[in-house]
Amino acid sequence: MLTAALLVLATLLASIWIYISWHFNYWEKRGVKYNNPFSFFGDRGAGLPFGKPFWSLLDPVYNKYRGKERFVGTFQARQPVLVVLDPDLVKTILTKEFNAFQGRGQPFDEEGDPLSANLFNLVGPRWKNLRSKLSPTFTSGKLRLMVPLMTDINKELTARVSSLSKEQGEIEMKDLLLRYATDVIGSVAFGISCNSLKGEIDEFYKMTREVFNRNILFIIRFFLVSIHPIFIKLMPFKSLFDKTTNFFIKLMKDTVEYRETNKIERNDFVNLMMQLREADRHETDRVNHIEFNHNVMTGQAFLFFIAGLDAIANSVGFALHELMLNPELQERAAAEVRAMVAKHDGMTYEAIRGMDLIERIMREVLRKWGPVGILTRQANDTFKIPDSDVVIDSRVLVQIPVWQLGHDPQYFPEPDRFDPDRFTDEAKEQRNSYAYLPFGEGPRFCIAERFAVLEMKLCLAGLLEKFVFSVGDKTDVKMKLNIKQFSPTPANGFWVRVEDRP
Repeated sequence: MLTAALLVLATLLASIWIYISWHFNYWEKRGVKYNNPFSFFGDRGAGLPFGKPFWSLLDPVYNKYRGKERFVGTFQARQPVLVVLDPDLVKTILTKEFNAFQGRGQPFDEEGDPLSANLFNLVGPRWKNLRSKLSPTFTSGKLRLMVPLMTDINKELTARVSSLSKEQGEIEMKDLLLRYATDVIGSVAFGISCNSLKGEIDEFYKMTREVFNRNILFIIRFFLVSIHPIFIKLMPFKSLFDKTTNFFIKLMKDTVEYRETNKIERNDFVNLMMQLREADRHETDRVNHIEFNHNVMTGQAFLFFIAGLDAIANSVGFALHELMLNPELQERAAAEVRAMVAKHDGMTYEAIRGMDLIERIMREVLRKWGPVGILTRQANDTFKIPDSDVVIDSRVLVQIPVWQLGHDPQYFPEPDRFDPDRFTDEAKEQRNSYAYLPFGEGPRFCIAERFAVLEMKLCLAGLLEKFVFSVGDKTDVKMKLNIKQFSPTPANGFWVRVEDRP
């Protein structure tokens, strides 16, 4: 009996291996340099951190072929992946030939996964329709109206830091920054007061943490979907558990109904989507139409939330880490903050926009500690790589090594050194702009880039205006990272010593 079972298992594994590996001569047939795949996961893992950080998965291929090849072939499970090493070719993929690479290569089930019909996943005319509707959400005028909502929460953050610093002297900032980001996005994207900075652990805060606590089921799903998209229909779980999905849909529905019943208007993302829904009801062109129902509205707000929560918290935390290691730079930044606040009579939109050094600090953080390690696109049809004889097939993935480009000394000399002057106008003009891609580029660049940078600048400026940050006994100066996370995250938190700024 045992022998028969082992024989069946061996046959099954052999069949799976044959199915995965028969495609492994794809790049060889096309004359493309490639890394030999060595396992079920291809040549570099299944796109998840099996023993090494996700953002460093492309290190071996990038370091081996940088300066020698414009592109190189790899495999993600059985899926051929073209890794683009040349920023000029990156520009072709993301911008010049954007229409040939619209998808992100991650299948989704719109019917079974209600929040998946969002701007990140959609392609083609439906994506274009939705993008054009949402773009006005992040104009200067709309962002200006959101600033008072964010400054109120920033005051709660500084009050909490002040209280803890007087009690402890040395405090851990990661949890506080996560609560700050939760309160801001809860307020702006979902129109609710979370009060997590005040120590309240409500349902919203608990659900936000569940979203980021990915378990082994998500790892298995990610790998199986990379083998064949049919698994997205077959898997007994979705990108979120039903409980979490239903919570966010109900939250949006209740918020919208309450505002409609009580005729409440607020300068936030929810109100803007309600306006879009009203305009949508009168739209006559139904071709490629996206109905703004509660699921679609929640999907956009949820994307806003999931893309910004950890990224905002970590980016501001890394900024504090770098500034406490460079006290002179910290003093210059604090002086700029106070000068702009005095000039504009408060922490206004205009004051934040005028903080040039603060912006350069955040841009450098996004280079050195950026949350996006890899950008992925998928070929819509066969495509001939410019200035070569290589033709890739429809559905082949193209990946851009964002982390590696941002740490390449050819574009950023001494890449491990923190230097905001890399982002002066003069420095940017001398560098290929497609070597720096924290928000992507081209028509699919992050629509909320301006909001994200504004929120980061406001948070950092509010802290520097009130406090001096320095190295404490618990500070991890060398900054060990948690390799189980998708993006750079401190393994031991952001411990800092805090004193009131004179």
